[in-house]
Amino acid sequence: MSKILEYLDFQSVQNQYEYQDETSFFPPTLETESCFSRHLLVNRFLQTKMPKFLYWSIEADPNVLMDPFCMETISYWTDSLNESNKENKEAIKKSLLNIGIALSKPRNLSKSFHYETGYVHYLSEKTEPYISFEVHPPRRCFRLVESFERVVSKIKQIEILGMDLKVELENKYSLVDLNVNFSDKNHVAAQVISRTHNNLQKNKNDKSDLFLTPHIAEEIYKDAKVFCRGLKYIVDTFQIVDYWSPDKKR
Repeated sequence: MSKILEYLDFQSVQNQYEYQDETSFFPPTLETESCFSRHLLVNRFLQTKMPKFLYWSIEADPNVLMDPFCMETISYWTDSLNESNKENKEAIKKSLLNIGIALSKPRNLSKSFHYETGYVHYLSEKTEPYISFEVHPPRRCFRLVESFERVVSKIKQIEILGMDLKVELENKYSLVDLNVNFSDKNHVAAQVISRTHNNLQKNKNDKSDLFLTPHIAEEIYKDAKVFCRGLKYIVDTFQIVDYWSPDKKR
C-alpha cells in the first residue's frame, strides 16, 4: 500500500544550528541587490540574511566554501571577533564553528531519487521517507517549478480557447477521471502533476512506497518557488547548459 505523508517543508527536515536565524552579523558589503550566486541556498542566505541557508548549502556542496559570498561572510565574521562585545563574540564564534560542523555533515545523496517531474523521493535516516524538491544543482529545483507552471499555462490556454478542460487535460497527459471542478488553477495543475508523477516508473533502487497527493504536490511547488525567486537568469541558462559539467560549461 502506498504511503501518503503530510508535507514536510524544506526547513523542517534540515539540520539545526545555534544562531542559525541570527541576521545581525550579515556582512554589510553584501547589502546589495547585485549579489548573485549559482548556489540556490547561498542566494537564499543573501535574501534572508539567515546563516542557516549558508550552512545547508555547505552540507549540499562543500565547494560552496569557494563561493565569494561565503568567503566574504567568513572573513567578515573573523574580522568582527576583535571588535565585538562579549555577547556578540560568542555568537560569532559559534557561527564560525557552524561552518566546520556543516562540512562534517555532508548530505547523503545515495538515497535521494530524482524524477522527471522535478520531485525527489528522500529516504532519510532521521525521518520517515518523504517527497520534496532539490536545491542543488539549481536546475532540478527550476525543473519542478517550470513543470508545474507549464501545466497551469496549459489550463489557461484551454480555457481561453473555450475547449473542454477535462477532455483536453486527460488527452494531453494520458490521464483519466480528472476532477477539474476547482476555481484555483493550481489545484487542477496539482492533480495533473501528482498523477503524472505517480505514473512514472520508479528508480529500481527507490524502495520507498511514497504517493504524491495533489495537496503535497502544490505545497512542494510553492516551497520550491520561493528558492527560485528573482533568479530568472539561471532558468534561462540551465535549460541549455549544465553549469556543473566541465565539458558543457560555457
